[in-house]
Amino acid sequence: MKPSPPLCHEPPRRIAFDLESLGSEVAQYEERNHSIYQTSRKLQIEVLKAKTFSPGLEHSEADEILQSLVPDKAPRSPREANLSYRVEDYVRFKAFQSFLETGKLLPPSDCLYATDEEYLAGACMGLSQDLAKYSMGRSTARDVESVTIARNLVQEIQSQLLQFDFRNGPLRRKFDGTKYALKTVETLLYELSVTGEELSNGPETKRMKQDFSALVPQEELDALRQRMVHRDNLREKLIKECRDGQKAAKQSIFALHRGDQEKSKELLSNCEKCITEHLLPTIGEEPQLRSGSFSNVLEEYVEGKLFYTWLFGRAEESESPTGDLLKPDEFIFELKPEEYLGGLCDLTGEVGRYAVQRGTVRDTDGVKLALHTNSQILDAIQKMERIPSGVNKKMDQLRRSVEKLERMLYEMSLSEATGRRVKSNAEEPNTIVTEENASL
Repeated sequence: MKPSPPLCHEPPRRIAFDLESLGSEVAQYEERNHSIYQTSRKLQIEVLKAKTFSPGLEHSEADEILQSLVPDKAPRSPREANLSYRVEDYVRFKAFQSFLETGKLLPPSDCLYATDEEYLAGACMGLSQDLAKYSMGRSTARDVESVTIARNLVQEIQSQLLQFDFRNGPLRRKFDGTKYALKTVETLLYELSVTGEELSNGPETKRMKQDFSALVPQEELDALRQRMVHRDNLREKLIKECRDGQKAAKQSIFALHRGDQEKSKELLSNCEKCITEHLLPTIGEEPQLRSGSFSNVLEEYVEGKLFYTWLFGRAEESESPTGDLLKPDEFIFELKPEEYLGGLCDLTGEVGRYAVQRGTVRDTDGVKLALHTNSQILDAIQKMERIPSGVNKKMDQLRRSVEKLERMLYEMSLSEATGRRVKSNAEEPNTIVTEENASL
């Protein structure tokens, strides 16, 4: 006697769904990132080698590697892989070279390949740390003049950076290190003075505030600060407008669970309008703002649009769920793989809630379609050549949704066999159908 094969719940309609092309796209992106990681590592090594050479020696190999990685003028789109850190290191090295040659700060116009953030982090904040270390060495040689020049530049850098409004983030943390670098250099000068060295600044100059603005490119730094202020304003504007788009997408899903197709369609249209008319123009001007609030809106919209199409079909005419699943190229916006997959994984939660609703009225076919949908999504994602790292954390949730629906069908079979109602362990959908929850 042989055991029977595993039970396959036959859905009312089968869904053909695969993400092979999306997996190939992710694989190509990761391969490119890997190549950039390797090349940027070579750049890092060349910069480290260059630091051990004499200041006047040219380091063409590092320059050539940088030119192969980044354009002559830095774009506002995010850097690939860890390239931003390598450019920052390179700018930091160039700024220290410029200090040794001129005693002044490297101007932004001499490193157009770096973004404003990379320039501030490398040529200003990173340089301050290097000057603190440099001052320690020159103090050992009791070179008061060189230490004083370094102190003056660090002091002016800090004075300039105090005019910036750095929000919490990498630049803010690096800026905090600038004041410690200044304290280190000032302490070195004090210790040299008490051990017999005469400082270039006498007692009469200590009482006056000294002006070292000539050590920095004042006009260029002012222009850079204005650009940073403009980008911060864009960010604040984007965050506020994203709330409206995300709220509309969430409420469209709630409307679908209430069976209000027209309301859901209207809310999805409002979300599309918010994205196209308000959010996308801002992202076009400042692409680095795409991650975060904007990506969250796109994920929420993808989830709502997928659920709407799953229920009513691409033609929006079906009275029962069609099980249709949209592919990334069927959306009116260009989506990144992680944005589409994030919304697709979240869809399985809505399908599971729909299945609970159908299970309460003993609609076996509805539950089977929900199980088949979530199983197809799980299978398609698992078969992708590469999966974006941010999606992996949602895979356990997706597997649990399939297990819950299998359990629900089992309990429904018990109920049918005994002629009694069997309480299901599946989650009830009541928490998603109120207007109060729509505002959360």
